[in-house]
Parts: sequence; structure tokens; C-alpha cells
Amino acid sequence: MPGAAAKGSELSERIEGFVETLKRGGGQRSSEDMARETLGLLRRLITDHHWNNAGDLMDLIRREGRRMTAAQPSETTVGNMVRRVLKIIREELHGRSDESDQQESLHKLLTSGGLSEDFSFHFAPLKANIIEAINELLVELEGTMENIAAQALEHIHSNEVIMTIGYSRTVEAFLKEAARKRKFHVIVAECAPFCQGHEMAVNLSKEGIETTVMTDAAIFAVMSRVNK
Repeated sequence: MPGAAAKGSELSERIEGFVETLKRGGGQRSSEDMARETLGLLRRLITDHHWNNAGDLMDLIRREGRRMTAAQPSETTVGNMVRRVLKIIREELHGRSDESDQQESLHKLLTSGGLSEDFSFHFAPLKANIIEAINELLVELEGTMENIAAQALEHIHSNEVIMTIGYSRTVEAFLKEAARKRKFHVIVAECAPFCQGHEMAVNLSKEGIETTVMTDAAIFAVMSRVNK
């Protein structure tokens, strides 16, 4: 089918473009942006590819998920979203709740097929249920940064030393919110080779937050001075 082939080619190009972006450090995208794009691509994989059962689909998601995460291992958001989708597939197939699945390793879902359940049987509503669950997850992501920042004063106290690495808009918003009523010192590891920590340090300094940039190699040397 020419239409299906064209859609597959376009999706492959989008995934390849995303992988190349990850290899370059993700640009200026926030963790929320990364999560949204990862979920969007995985949703397209589910709808555009032909698969017969949950086992086939999980193999497809694992394969593409490994390719994405390998492009930039330090970008944990991508791997987390892949694991969430794998967990959604499993839950929708077996009708399991989060409570009954607390002992399950999300990491195991991505790294191996070592689960004993049978994923080979056909379940007609599976695709629609998975897409609905992914859409619900996308809705949950809306406003994540604001919700996290609102809790800053509960976690950061005066005169503490906070360490972070690289650049994250969510972490930046969190620290800026805390700085409205707290005085503290932030140490930023530069996160080589892209050294996005320098941008984080500049932005925090502009808000009057005492900030120090250090090389990644110095992290362990200063760890004993860090509160969080």
C-alpha cells in the first residue's frame, strides 16, 4: 500500500530527526518537550505499524526505544517515557492496576523480554485502549513544570547547597521559585560535551542566586558539601 509506505517513511524520518537532535544534546527543549515528543513518536509507531499482538508491539517499542535512548543516555526522560508506554501496553492487555504492579521493574520492560506472561494472543480493543492511555498521559504532562515549581519551598531551605547538572527548564523554574523566599547556593556541573550547565548558571545568576559552575570531574570532590 503506497499510502502506508509513505507514512512509514515519514515516521522513520521523524524518528531519525529526533535521534539526531538527541545526539546534539536536545537543543533548548525542556524535559516536558522531550517527553511529549517521545510519546508522540511512540503513539505514531503504534498506529502506523502493523503488529498482531502485544508481544509484537512491545518488541517494536523496545527496538525504537533503545535507539532513542542510546542517542543521548543522559536524557533520562526519553527512556522513562518508553518504559511508561511498555507498562501501559502490559496493563491494557491484562487489565492490571498500578497497585497490583508495584513490584514490577520498569527498567526490565525496556531492557529485556524476560517477563513470563503470554503476550502472543490477539486482543481486539488493545490498540484503542493504548492510544487512549497515552493521550491521558500527555494530558497529565500539561503544567508539570509549574506544579513542580510550586513545591520548591517544601524542599529547599535557607543556606543549603544545591547541586544540579546541565540545563533543565523545570529545574530552573524550581530553583527560581525557591529563591523568592530562600537564600541558597547552587553548584552546576557543566555536563560535557555540550556544557549546557553554563546556560543554567547564567540564568540563575541573573535572578540573584549564588551560583558556581564546575567540571563534571569535580562532582565527587564537592559532594560532601552538598545538601541536595
